[in-house]
Amino acid sequence: MIYRIILLILLSGGVSFGQNSLLWQITKDNVKDTSYLYGTIHLANKKYFHVNSKVHELKKKVDAGIFEIVFEPDSMAFIVSYLKANPGEKLKDICSVEEQNTIFNYFKTKLGLQELVVNQFKPIALTPFLFQIVMPPDTIGAIDQLLQNDFKRMGKTVASLESVQMQCDLLYGLPIDYQKQDLLDAIQKEDSLQTAIYQLDSVYRNQDIKGIALLLDELKNHEYLSKELLNDSRNIKMIPKIEILLSQQSNLICVGAAHLSGEKGLINLLRLKGYTISAVF
Repeated sequence: MIYRIILLILLSGGVSFGQNSLLWQITKDNVKDTSYLYGTIHLANKKYFHVNSKVHELKKKVDAGIFEIVFEPDSMAFIVSYLKANPGEKLKDICSVEEQNTIFNYFKTKLGLQELVVNQFKPIALTPFLFQIVMPPDTIGAIDQLLQNDFKRMGKTVASLESVQMQCDLLYGLPIDYQKQDLLDAIQKEDSLQTAIYQLDSVYRNQDIKGIALLLDELKNHEYLSKELLNDSRNIKMIPKIEILLSQQSNLICVGAAHLSGEKGLINLLRLKGYTISAVF
């Protein structure tokens, strides 16, 4: 879900970016196996699956695929249940009649979703539908989910760095009034959202993790999802788990691209631990 916050920043205007890489090799003198770090994006489009084709060679060579969370039937069911509105959180409970009309008419016109269905979910649960409208998906899942499916088909180890509960609490636990306003703003500014997604598309396909880090710097003082909470603190918590995994086997570690760069990005944090990190082009 990190791309959602980046999109909010991109709505404020254009940015010029440099070149970089999404795929990084991890080595250390006293660690036998070579592992890799790969930045993903949470949009379900085939073109993102082949931005760096070498990742598909490496997934066949490494022992394990490591992801932020593991997509299992029970975890997906948990996420869906978490996104359902509780009493007092439904759109009809928190929106004026005018706001309800705006939201319900939008989703019915754009996606054919009926009011009864839309009203069952928290406002934040409807945000992914906005991205589907602007950039229709052409795969069954985003890059991380597709890569995870590949590892499972190959019978390889799949492990997670975070829990589903933690991510849900962080990303979906925003105050309900904030969620509502965020949804309304996105609907009313669909052109800006479209521009933002196209900009994000360009940044990602150019493998520009430094540009994404610059965007995250703008979140330092965000009221609910600050850079510290959304990215830095999570990276720091991931490092001990990553080090254990690096000592056990060769890994392809797949995390949202925003986790890679910056002072408290995974690349720099691993370097501080004595690992040699080099880009793979």
